[in-house]
Amino acid sequence: MLPRVAIIYLCYNNRSYLPEVFESLRALNYPSEKLEIVVVDNDSKDGSQEWLRQQSGITYMPSATNLGFAEGNNLGMRHAILGGADYVSLLNGDAKLHQDAIMEAVKLAQTNDKIGAVQSRIMLWKHPEIVNATGGMVHFLGFGFVRDNGKVWESTAWVPETFLAGKAGSRNVSGTHAAPVIEIAYASGAAVLYRSSVLKQAGVFDPFLFLYHEDLELGWRIRLAGYKNVLAVDSIAYHDYEFKRSIQKFYWMERNRVIVHASHLRLWTLLLLAPFMFVAELGLLAFAIKGGWLKEKVLVYINLLSPRTWMYVMRKRRESRLFRRVSDREIVRLWIGKIEHQETSSPLVDRLINPSLAILWSLLKRAIQ
Repeated sequence: MLPRVAIIYLCYNNRSYLPEVFESLRALNYPSEKLEIVVVDNDSKDGSQEWLRQQSGITYMPSATNLGFAEGNNLGMRHAILGGADYVSLLNGDAKLHQDAIMEAVKLAQTNDKIGAVQSRIMLWKHPEIVNATGGMVHFLGFGFVRDNGKVWESTAWVPETFLAGKAGSRNVSGTHAAPVIEIAYASGAAVLYRSSVLKQAGVFDPFLFLYHEDLELGWRIRLAGYKNVLAVDSIAYHDYEFKRSIQKFYWMERNRVIVHASHLRLWTLLLLAPFMFVAELGLLAFAIKGGWLKEKVLVYINLLSPRTWMYVMRKRRESRLFRRVSDREIVRLWIGKIEHQETSSPLVDRLINPSLAILWSLLKRAIQ
């Protein structure tokens, strides 16, 4: 018997994508009686709501306000969990699924009840031979980014550098051997399958983060609770991703990377990393001045020093201790010391900063318990 799956599709002014997205959802190789399509609309103004109201066979949940990525998805996830779904699958408004995506993700999740989240292999919608994400990466200074973005996918040549969870692979829908199970630090919220029972323990997205790092922080909680985040190579999604440099984006990324570290790392680990995070701040200030987002960087410091933020962090630390089942050493096992993303790539980063940080991290992680 296949488990029940609820797909949460979060829409925000995605009218142009809707026909192809729903065509992909209706073509899924998964029994319709075991599948619920939950559409949460974040107060779209482009005609999406009118189009969605005409669709049959979906659970439509319009919001009178834009709840953001975290709380918008939470609305759908809570509905699905209360409704008895065994798994909750998230899909970005600008993403669609291969017909076998849900079946492959579920089959992998069913092989081990310690799997809390299954990341689909996300390819570019307009260039399906190019990878968008094969999992989330965490840098020891708090930066989160997706792995393999922009690389050409060659299944016969692709061998992960790290994160092997075991040599035994699953079997795909054709019955042939699939790739080995790959453990990742966290799963991108663009296309991921969560086990409902794990979400009941670890919780859903944290709306305090508002924008960016919500999926990273949830993936961290899943691992703290003793479960794994993995990649399903044969579960494929297509994402219309395009890198956009936004000044506001830097504010949320910088604020949230510090908050997440402060919320979940043990005191000794924080003290160990603090000097290096301080030095990194000097470099980031220089980048902020050069990039024209110094004001946003200053606002990050103001926010981090506010009583409201630190009350939040202390509450998160108490909650983190309650469901923690693993050590910081286990958490940082999947962290890295170099940044591999187009947002930060430059000769200085690639030839000097990354190699130096990689060596530093190889030494630091030995002292983490």
